[in-house]
This record gives sequence, structure tokens and C-alpha cells, in this order.
Amino acid sequence: MLFSAKHITVVLAGDDGRFRAVDDVSLELAREEILDITGPSGSGKSTLLHAIGRQTVSFDGAMYLDGASFLSYTPQRWRQLVALVQQKPVLAEGSVQENLMLPWSLDAFEKIPMPTDADLLEALGSAHLEDIALDRSIDRLSVGQQARVAFLRTLLTDPEVLLLDEVDAALDDVSAQAIGELTSAFIKRGKGAIRVRHRADDGRATSRLIMRAGQFVDE
Repeated sequence: MLFSAKHITVVLAGDDGRFRAVDDVSLELAREEILDITGPSGSGKSTLLHAIGRQTVSFDGAMYLDGASFLSYTPQRWRQLVALVQQKPVLAEGSVQENLMLPWSLDAFEKIPMPTDADLLEALGSAHLEDIALDRSIDRLSVGQQARVAFLRTLLTDPEVLLLDEVDAALDDVSAQAIGELTSAFIKRGKGAIRVRHRADDGRATSRLIMRAGQFVDE
């Protein structure tokens, strides 16, 4: 098993007091698997992904990557290996190249081999962005192109698990298709992906879970 989360509980503060946004949830993810999590808005899907990614959410429970507890990793290393990609891409001023190379400028980033310009151009081609020059300003790209650049940046850091929080929800069909293709190619390298989605089923998921009121439920 590539990844497992056991008895994840997240308690948040609401208008009526504290409540369990995620309530004793467990899941498993095998290699070469895409797990889709669906359900109504406010059911806890994004909160669960943030907990799994060790982002800003405090949680109770346990997680394992290749059998090793999340406690054996620094938060920074875990976020690199179990990488969250959010719906709104986080980009910096500057060129496409500067945005793709941003992780290598961060002190907390555990260095992996730095990609060459040839690697970056190959990555852009895999996302159907072969006509985008590395020196093009990021603000001259469309929303869909920016989303693909942000997605490629995460792929270049070589995570084991992708956490995709509605990354294609606001994209045009061409960009959404490209993100789907990249995700399928990613898992074929022995990786895994967990997607929160609201778009129509794209046929790529190998398993599905439905979440309501913080828990997984039957259809």
C-alpha cells in the first residue's frame, strides 16, 4: 500500500461552536491508483486533503507512506512527498521558468536534482504548452495555462502522492483534459493521486468515495 490514513478527525470552530469537520475517516491508496472523493460542498473534502497534506489543519489520527509513519518525516519533507495542489494556482511574479523553478529557491525544500531547461521544455510539452517560451511572463498566460504551469511545478518536485483539490473545477475543457492526462501519466510511474472533484466523471478514477458531514457514506 502506497499511502493510508487512519481515523483522521479534524475539529473546527463554527458559528454554533466546535464541530467535527472530518469525523474518524480512514482510507487507503495503492500505487497507480486515482481515488476520487466527491460529495456536497461543506462536507469536509478539502479539509481532509489539507489534513493529509499536513497543511494548516490540526488533526487526530495516523498516516503512513510506504509503511512509514508521518511522524518520521519533517512537515516540509511530507509536504514534498504528499503534495497538495489547490484550485487557485499559487504563482509568483516573473517568468514561466522562474515559477517552475521556485521550489529550488526555498530553503525548506529538500533538494532533488535541479531540472534543466530541456526538462522544463519537455514538461511544458507534456501539458500541451509547447508554444510557451520559458521567458514568457507568467501574467501573460491564461488562467488555464497558469494552472498547468503550477501543476507541472509540483510534478517536477517528484512527489509520491498528489492531493488535488478541485484543480480542474474552474478550468476550460482543454486545460482540464491536460491536467487529467498529466495525472494519469503520473500514477503510471508507481505513484498515487487523491482528487476532490465536482466536475463530471472523466473516467480516470480507479476508486471513489462519497463524503457527507465529515464521513464517508455509501451511495
